[in-house]
Amino acid sequence: MVLLVVLIAGDRFVVSTAESEMATQIEASVTRSLACDVTPPTVRDVSIGGFPFLTQIAFGRFKNIGLTIDGVPTPGPRISSVEAHLKGIRIPARKMLSNDVGEIPVDNVEATVHLDYADVNTFLADQPGDLQINPVDGGKKVEVAGLADVPVLGAQEIGGVIAFEVHDNKLTLIPSEIALHGSINVDIPVPGGLGGLLPAIPIPVGALPFNLTVVEASSDAAGLSLTATAQDVVLPETDTATRRCPAPNSSGP
Repeated sequence: MVLLVVLIAGDRFVVSTAESEMATQIEASVTRSLACDVTPPTVRDVSIGGFPFLTQIAFGRFKNIGLTIDGVPTPGPRISSVEAHLKGIRIPARKMLSNDVGEIPVDNVEATVHLDYADVNTFLADQPGDLQINPVDGGKKVEVAGLADVPVLGAQEIGGVIAFEVHDNKLTLIPSEIALHGSINVDIPVPGGLGGLLPAIPIPVGALPFNLTVVEASSDAAGLSLTATAQDVVLPETDTATRRCPAPNSSGP
């Protein structure tokens, strides 16, 4: 019984150490291509699944590593978090024992990418039309509102309901059920959910960690949730992945 307790305690200690080292390598991987004036994301809650862990070390193959990356900068809206699971990680035991892990191949990555409505609206505020989106019925639907130049009436507030389209790793918000807001309330049928009054809204979501590709989009009360996947990912070794930025200039007394 005592031996079992010791083995379990030792197993958990090794897991804790490995999780810390893996967090360092993943953080270096996701920040290496960022410009020095960009605030880097934070990697947290790294957890290595499977028990016992020592047998995974012996075989050099790990079933699942879960983690969360907060504050991911992109060409589009800020991404609040990426919850990822790395599966099929291969690290030969001899490399771990010699503390020379190097590159880490990963069979596949499954992730959920979260965008808060506030961050999406901050991005949309700089786009034409003063567009904003808001959840309805706990996020089961998403409404969009903005300004449009309506024939005869001129600039008018206009709104509709959003549908999501994902194609070639691009997210597009497709307005439908378009209507004028305010004193005039007119339904305007738009074939296929598209039209000049409230056109489709592209949302850039490229440059995701692990070269993730977005395959599906949905919404909830907090924001947009994107399902993303990647295959045959390679985490670069820490020394080559670390972002190197010049030290800030310092002035003498």
